[in-house]
Amino acid sequence: MSKNLSESLIRELAHKYHTPLYIFSEKEIREQCQKLKSAISYENKQIRYACKALTLQAILKIVRSEGINIDAVSLNEIKRAQKAGYNTNEILYTGEGASQTVFEELLANNILINCSSIDQIKLIGKIKKGSSCSIRINPGEGHGATNKTNTGGPSSKHGIYHDQVDEVKKVLKMYDLKLVGIHSHIGSESNLNHWLRIKDLTLNIAKKFDDIDFVDLGGGIPVVYKESDKPMPLDEWGNKLTESFNNFSKEYGKNIQLQIEPGRFIVASCGSLISEVQNIKHTPDYHFAIVDTGLNHNPRPAMYGSYHPISFIGAKERKMDGERSYVIGGNLCESGDVFTVEADGTLAPRQFPLLQIGDLMIMGMMGAYTHSMKSEYNSMNLPASVLVDKNGNEKLIERRGTVDDIMRREMEV
Repeated sequence: MSKNLSESLIRELAHKYHTPLYIFSEKEIREQCQKLKSAISYENKQIRYACKALTLQAILKIVRSEGINIDAVSLNEIKRAQKAGYNTNEILYTGEGASQTVFEELLANNILINCSSIDQIKLIGKIKKGSSCSIRINPGEGHGATNKTNTGGPSSKHGIYHDQVDEVKKVLKMYDLKLVGIHSHIGSESNLNHWLRIKDLTLNIAKKFDDIDFVDLGGGIPVVYKESDKPMPLDEWGNKLTESFNNFSKEYGKNIQLQIEPGRFIVASCGSLISEVQNIKHTPDYHFAIVDTGLNHNPRPAMYGSYHPISFIGAKERKMDGERSYVIGGNLCESGDVFTVEADGTLAPRQFPLLQIGDLMIMGMMGAYTHSMKSEYNSMNLPASVLVDKNGNEKLIERRGTVDDIMRREMEV
């Protein structure tokens, strides 16, 4: 549960807006932004928000007010950022796809394209010779909780592999393109030593190119979901980056901008998902508590075996006593719709007080890659989203879904 939410406020919001319900804390987002900005003393820096983590307009506006730019992975993410007030020069596009119509629109609107393949560089050149671009390099290793979240190394589809630098140079020259930046990103939940090693690999690759303006080290700053997770030592991390970029700029003969683009770190802790216990049942092996939400509102446990902190309060204030081991399951007609699982998907019951029908589940660390990956599977209505602002006031920022929303794109036959 977010430290900025009280049990009484959760009960009030659940009663007013019904469950399931997303609640986001503005204060939490601003605190995370401030931590990043204060950790790095290197002056020529630009922090970008990897907005795929959470793309709600209200959230983008908060992040923008903190002076943080945008990393976008689709044309629609760019359009959402523009609706939130971002200018085109505040957005970097890094996408795996490369359709000509999308690239034509990006170039026409002066959006900087961070190329993830040599074919993308060629496409820019064919559309508009003499353009500027940056390139995403796969440095040869990566990190992530699973292979599904690892974005570097030989098994990753992301980026241009580091041994293809000479070919990149040939294509840039062929189309008279100006390379302005080098980018790498190795995946989420990387530790300090791994972060710094990838930083060194990326800077060594950057040395092979003349007259770049920035080096972007991506995101992947660790986030604490459970007690055994280790946070990034931000002060040490920031000091190491500052020292490295000061030295690199002197050696390179130019003041190179340091860019980073965290997503999860900025928004993970700001979100909670509130849900009601609707069924309690048991088998010879397990006790189950079924709540009125599911993998359609948080797919991470089903997709990755991810851990989210879970607690319960009474719908009305009551003493939560006793103890029992429960598997927390969702309300979808889907066997994998379970929140308490190990990384390999096996059931992992947790100890909770004795639960009753109507109790409220509070699932924490719900700001990143949950709301943005939600679906209408089983034709379930999407939850409402409420923002608790920095003064503690509530604001509905996304209404609850309806069956008309679910069917909005269907055509009569």
